[in-house]
Amino acid sequence: MVEVRGLTKTFHVKKKGLFEKPAEIRAIDKINFSIQKGTTLGMVGESGSGKTTAARTMLRLIEPDAGKVIINGTEITSLAKSDLRKFRKHMQIVFQDPYSSLNPRMTAGKIIAEPLKIHTDLSGKELRDRVYELLQLVGLSREHADRYPHEFSGGQRQRIGIARAIALNPLFVVLDEPVSALDVSIQGQILNLLLDLQEKFELTYLFVAHNLAVVEQMSDRIAVMYAGRIVEENSRQGIYREPLHPYTKNLIRSIPDAKPIKHGFSVLKGEIPSPEALPSGCHFHPRCNHATDRCKVMYPPEKLIGSAKVFCWLYHE
Repeated sequence: MVEVRGLTKTFHVKKKGLFEKPAEIRAIDKINFSIQKGTTLGMVGESGSGKTTAARTMLRLIEPDAGKVIINGTEITSLAKSDLRKFRKHMQIVFQDPYSSLNPRMTAGKIIAEPLKIHTDLSGKELRDRVYELLQLVGLSREHADRYPHEFSGGQRQRIGIARAIALNPLFVVLDEPVSALDVSIQGQILNLLLDLQEKFELTYLFVAHNLAVVEQMSDRIAVMYAGRIVEENSRQGIYREPLHPYTKNLIRSIPDAKPIKHGFSVLKGEIPSPEALPSGCHFHPRCNHATDRCKVMYPPEKLIGSAKVFCWLYHE
């Protein structure tokens, strides 16, 4: 369903000094992955790892510098703007902040109806009926159609965002940290709603998050990002039971345990490097206990181990 090959995005940041050259920030660097129809790929990593940039570049909300994104056989990275506009009905996004992603001057009904007005020729009654149907699908009622975003709770706003995203029966939906801005008590409801909709409509998801426990519940496969690159990709079971990359192992160990803590949390030393000054070789080597001289000068190639893909010199003889 979804194929990503060599996707790259570099930002150029101006310096304050008169004679300073603009800095190049390689937000994502030649990433590759695929998502099967009706499944979910979870994308995890620390803040600044490039997860959100990758997701938005896939949809051309941010234009890529290089690489290909193929959705259901259509290479969207080469589409002209007019063709891309028509294709957008097949790919949608649910944003992190449900309030800022909704127009405060529009009612919930008008927000949900907007993509239908652009991409369909439904009559007035058909449009209203479809809006009411979508509201009910996401756990709201038709009475909510005439209310404005500020009249809803955070969870209800996210339901409106989800209804808008599925209005056109898309092939592919990006979920950009869809529950991180919500109360813990509401997160489970929204996640269950997303799973129910996926089963009902055979939706394909890219689920971007930093909460590893949530990603485990939502994903079929998981891609781990670090400093703009995918360092490991595997099945959900493989990532959590037998992580391969040292960074992935540290992420899994950092998940809080419900048992009483006697010796504190497992903490990964150091911080993710600045994208303006990435370390040579493997970007993780300054924080890795297994780093060798080779790690400092050469980025490791991909290694296939069963269903897993890992980029680490530990697995190359």
